[in-house]
Amino acid sequence: MIKFSLSRIREESPYNLILSGTDFRFITDFGIHYSVSFNKEDIVLGECETYQLIIRKIDEIRSKHDPKVEKTILAIIDEFFRSNLEILLYMCDTSDGRESIRNRLFISWFEKYANKERFTICKAFTSVEGQGLFIGIIVENRNPKIYDIITDFNEQAKLLSASDKPE
Repeated sequence: MIKFSLSRIREESPYNLILSGTDFRFITDFGIHYSVSFNKEDIVLGECETYQLIIRKIDEIRSKHDPKVEKTILAIIDEFFRSNLEILLYMCDTSDGRESIRNRLFISWFEKYANKERFTICKAFTSVEGQGLFIGIIVENRNPKIYDIITDFNEQAKLLSASDKPE
């Protein structure tokens, strides 16, 4: 089970967060509702647990760029790593064909704010049943199993890529 300090997240987040079960929820200045959660996955890398980051825009309303959303989500992610040594997994939603845009946006957010000495990001792209899939992990460099985690991720990514190749 992962731990969080809601008070520490609130200190860094420009939006007011509400913890609803295991979801962090907030409403933007434009009235858009978001939910951020971490789903424990069956994937074990380097003998460490893996949690998928799930960001849901509850309202299917197009809105202009809001840097406060970015800062709020990054405050939640920062607390994930402050309080846990687990692995953060992300996969970009493919339901509307915008997975490439989501991948670039998330990576740019993270690379813009994250201390490069603090984190390692491993990324992979594969095709599953003809659908492009962007996946990645973020590991804090203080994790004593970081090299095993990276090795396991790279091996799993290769297997996933090879499994979709025509025979």
